[in-house]
Amino acid sequence: MGRLSVVVPVYNVGSYLDACLESLEAQTFRDIDVICVNDGSTDDSLERLHSWAARDSRVRVINKENGGLSSARNAGIRVATSEFVCFLDSDDVFLPEACETIVQQLADTRADVLTFGATYVPAEPNVPWLDDVLTPRDVVYDGFSMDVLFKEKSRPFAWRMACRTRFLTEHEIWFDEDVPFGEDQVFCFAVYPRAERIAFCSKKLYEYKAARPGSLMDRMNNDPRRKMLAHADIVDHILADWRRLALLGRYGAEMVCWALDFVLTEMLRAPQGDFAAVADGLADVLGRYWTPDQVKVMNLIPADRALALSLVGGRRCSLAARKRAARAFYLARYGHKATYRWLVSGWYLQE
Repeated sequence: MGRLSVVVPVYNVGSYLDACLESLEAQTFRDIDVICVNDGSTDDSLERLHSWAARDSRVRVINKENGGLSSARNAGIRVATSEFVCFLDSDDVFLPEACETIVQQLADTRADVLTFGATYVPAEPNVPWLDDVLTPRDVVYDGFSMDVLFKEKSRPFAWRMACRTRFLTEHEIWFDEDVPFGEDQVFCFAVYPRAERIAFCSKKLYEYKAARPGSLMDRMNNDPRRKMLAHADIVDHILADWRRLALLGRYGAEMVCWALDFVLTEMLRAPQGDFAAVADGLADVLGRYWTPDQVKVMNLIPADRALALSLVGGRRCSLAARKRAARAFYLARYGHKATYRWLVSGWYLQE
């Protein structure tokens, strides 16, 4: 039993798998347990895993029917016996000091969860938002604060999080297997509010293969309507969990604003029919958790409240009114410079 369990979900990544496991073999910290979960691969991934297990006793192979990324990660968590557990996607790699740093940081900070930095390939073209979210600062939180979710670089990737194994199992925190896209967001919103101590580490420990051709992320990025409808479903699962935790009464305004931004901002340039479909989808979700009267008394600025009310009031609000409210929301949130960039791209002229 190693001190750190590394869960590696595997599905048809034969061409990437050796590099992934070589990065674990090269770790400066040796006391690790490598749990490779073959999720019904149809290529040579399972054969490669057995070869690795034969040469390195730290590598364990779990073979299961295909159930998706969340199912594979959960299978790994269930058999993890180490003090700490983290995740490495099988088309990515850990940098050499990753495991050593993870163990040291979790031990030194006594945190339930650690979020660390990462790089991505290919480095060109540069992706500013990805640079930003993968570059956290060094800070420790005693207890949960909404700043963890909305001011720190805490989301949206679970592969840059490491947790105490007991923390996950005692709180019954699992990846949501009903969410095929965006399961990492749901996991983040489940982990942080339950943690008694949360640490961030600025060191870049992980190399992420951004939007691998043929991946679900790659396909979603080419279909904004499908992606944002999936975002609305993510919001629904997160809000359902937060309602169980009795957090929506305290943090309702923050969660409404996040949901509006997370689902609607990218749709402002979309064709009218796509915007309408996504707005209706989000309206259905928000209406399950708040009434118009509840939104009216939230601590929201006027632009945020207007957009929220255009949705939670049901489908009585016109499409044109919703788009006007979405534009005002965007302007209030991102300012005139960002809005101008959208204006010149033409979205403001679409009704």
